[in-house]
Amino acid sequence: MLVTLVVVYLVIRAGGAGGDTVRAAVFRTRTLDLVTNTARLALTVTVLSVLIGVGLAVGVSRGVSRGRPIWVTMLAAPLAIPSYIAGFAWGRLVPGFEGFGAAVLVLTMTCYPLVMLPAVAALSGTGRSAEDVARTLGCTPVVAFLRTTGPRIAPAVLGGALLVALYAISDFGGPAVVRYDVFTVGIHNAYNGSVDRSLAAVYACLLVTMAVGLALLERLIRPAGSAVTAVGRPVVQRDSTLAWVAMAGVVGIGVLAPVLALIREIVASRRATPDGRTVLEWVGPLAINTFRLAVVAAAVIAVIAVGVALFLRRPRSRTAHLVEVIVYLGFALPGITVAVALVFFGVRAAPGLYLTTTLLVVAYLILFLPLCLGPLRSELDALPGGVEGASRTLGVGAVGTLLRVTLPATAPALLAGAGLAALSIAKELPATLMLAPIGTRTLATDMWSAVNELHHGQAAVLGLVLIAVSSVPTVVLSTRFLPRGEP
Repeated sequence: MLVTLVVVYLVIRAGGAGGDTVRAAVFRTRTLDLVTNTARLALTVTVLSVLIGVGLAVGVSRGVSRGRPIWVTMLAAPLAIPSYIAGFAWGRLVPGFEGFGAAVLVLTMTCYPLVMLPAVAALSGTGRSAEDVARTLGCTPVVAFLRTTGPRIAPAVLGGALLVALYAISDFGGPAVVRYDVFTVGIHNAYNGSVDRSLAAVYACLLVTMAVGLALLERLIRPAGSAVTAVGRPVVQRDSTLAWVAMAGVVGIGVLAPVLALIREIVASRRATPDGRTVLEWVGPLAINTFRLAVVAAAVIAVIAVGVALFLRRPRSRTAHLVEVIVYLGFALPGITVAVALVFFGVRAAPGLYLTTTLLVVAYLILFLPLCLGPLRSELDALPGGVEGASRTLGVGAVGTLLRVTLPATAPALLAGAGLAALSIAKELPATLMLAPIGTRTLATDMWSAVNELHHGQAAVLGLVLIAVSSVPTVVLSTRFLPRGEP
């Protein structure tokens, strides 16, 4: 019930300021500007990500005859580049890179794989016979695709679009680096710039409302049924010059440009490491801290995920449905709102937990439990019920069956989910900045400090290290969206 605690405590903290104060905060010009900026950014990034993601999915699925796994991996590579690193890199590459356009470019290049990957998987299960029939009836290729294949891949695309929209409204680092005011930046400034932090709580409540509204909107407009079945003959792969040019251009903008900008910054910098230390002496302790936090938190998340998954596996009830909704709501909560709520909770209700690793792990648990729970539940649902039943008929108890049968059978999914959670923890910025114990430094927090202190060479080094750390899980993730036997 930690997610409920976060939401309730934010409401209580905001309401504690008094009705007049809350109304003044909600309706003042600054708040309306933040609402407009956040909504405009989320809408623009979502639309562009859908257009680019679906276009690339069609290109890689139908315009490439060989090497599709390589292309999918390269096109998914921006997932390994946190938005604050991409924003910093583009800022060093293009003078005056800031504002709405800069935020749109950074977030779109970061988010489009969230649409492209499920679209690639959905397109692999469709044929083209229906499109061919539509074209014989006078439809253009685009119209034929939208009317026939479009509805079959719509659930996958819509799910990806929801993730993009949630990311766009919840991201802090990217907009902050390019100096574009959105709710997350406003929350951070209100928290750090005022003794009375009620305004931060009000902003956090408004942002949570936007996130929950997006999730509810997606459920309302999602097409009934999400399965994609093969229809008609398989698609014959043909090389398309347009597809190759488009994919190469996106890889260049989304991956090569930021990475090369970071490398150039390191080469040009006279001080790529602090105090004359070697890269290993400097980055080593930061990497160890990052690894320690990620592993500890991911282990806690994995244990909790097992318990929640087993509970949700029971015959469906209102309680189970409510628990499921609350758990997945955590993924929709922006990290900075969770951090603000836990700061208020720690200071007022549990001072002994404030600025401790325990409270930081609680934040990670709220934010990233769904990443581990999703794959584990899918694997549990696919596990034959007779396997566990046979174990019990042999005299093995419930705990023994769990340890000897259920967990070994679902271990790959559990490890994959825990790995994805650990990757997200390593890149998480606002929660770590606000909740980490004093003196605890990670790759992400030091990267942020280096950017703010204008130590660009040091920021570039840390950015490349974070990208390298994130690239391996990204490669593994991208290959899961391709059918087996791809050429």
